[in-house]
Amino acid sequence: MTQGHKETGSERRQHDRVAKALPVHVHRERSPESFPGEIVNIGSGGVLLRTSMPIGTNDLVSIDLDVDGENDPIYVYGTVVRNDARGVGVSFVRISEVTADLISYLIRKWQRDGAPAA
Repeated sequence: MTQGHKETGSERRQHDRVAKALPVHVHRERSPESFPGEIVNIGSGGVLLRTSMPIGTNDLVSIDLDVDGENDPIYVYGTVVRNDARGVGVSFVRISEVTADLISYLIRKWQRDGAPAA
């Protein structure tokens, strides 16, 4: 691997992730065009998603996530860290403290509700 290495039984992720299918809209930075997508799993540091958007590693994207119980979508910004058969891995780079706290809360809630770890 070129970035970090996987040690036996551990991953280089710093945050817990849960498998949770959630619809999103993905935008390339500074582009009004959005593409539909679906989150495969989410953690407080990033997401794995599927989208038909043509996207490459190191592209900056914004993700609009509609969450039940919230009046407005959650907007997060990230850098594409990989794009392969499993999906598009996005690491959050610009996220407000309020949004980070909300995502952490939702992850804990989904874990309590039985969402599997990813």
